[in-house]
Amino acid sequence: MSKSNVQSMTSGSPLRLILVFMIPLLLGNLFQQFYNIVDAMIVGRLLGADALAAVGSSSSVQFLVLGFCMGSCAGFGIPVSQRFGAEDMQGLRRYVYHSLVVTVIIAAVLTTLTALLCPLIMHIMQTPEDIYQDAYRYLLIIFLGIPFTLLYNLLSSLLRAVGNSKAPFIFLAISTFLNVFLDLFCIAVLHLGCAGVALATITAQALSGIACLVYIIRVMPVLHPTREDCHWNSTVARNLVVMGLPMGLQYSVTAIGSMVMQSANNGLGSIYVSGFTAGTKVKQLMLCPSSGLLT
Repeated sequence: MSKSNVQSMTSGSPLRLILVFMIPLLLGNLFQQFYNIVDAMIVGRLLGADALAAVGSSSSVQFLVLGFCMGSCAGFGIPVSQRFGAEDMQGLRRYVYHSLVVTVIIAAVLTTLTALLCPLIMHIMQTPEDIYQDAYRYLLIIFLGIPFTLLYNLLSSLLRAVGNSKAPFIFLAISTFLNVFLDLFCIAVLHLGCAGVALATITAQALSGIACLVYIIRVMPVLHPTREDCHWNSTVARNLVVMGLPMGLQYSVTAIGSMVMQSANNGLGSIYVSGFTAGTKVKQLMLCPSSGLLT
């Protein structure tokens, strides 16, 4: 395994290590927000203001659920990074195995619950009637794609746990450009409307997750659990849950206030929702630098 694939964070200049590790995270956030803005432009230009409102009417709900997924996966990487820093490779592999199992359980539970509760969520969010069907199709597809979201976020978290923040950034950048292309293809060629926007997002997310998986299999043997490591250990699983769930809640809890505000905004009508959606994209772009540093 090339030394460039991993990076110890326990030796060397702390400032240099933080900056080298942070820059790919910051660039990844910028790419993601760049896509969000381009995505809104494509939807608004090609499908109109109502479609933009449909895509944005549930953004706070998406942030609540997907934020929990991202936070939990980030938390699962903490004990892996601790074992890596301590040069406890057997312990590291055990945590990798258990993080995969726990993530599969979370994916099954979250996907089932959110898909079944999607109509109720739309009702609670006071989604305007004129955009309800498009908003429902979009949100349902996003919820069904939760396993792919978890796949990318878990594997990228494991890579960062061993000091590799470059590979997740590269795969994210590629998926961002692919997402834009798929948006145009699904909307302009296949005429799938808002459902096509969601399909493009989930497809790009799935491909970035698969790319991370192939990368780990081929060049990251340090993250390969052996048969000996693949035995359930309740203590290891409990440590993962103790680390992951609070971080998941920390990522998503701020969405509760946004949901209250968005529900009130949705009640004003679709034209207000489209304006709110456009403004939110700009706000998220401005938050990228602090997000990249704090992650």
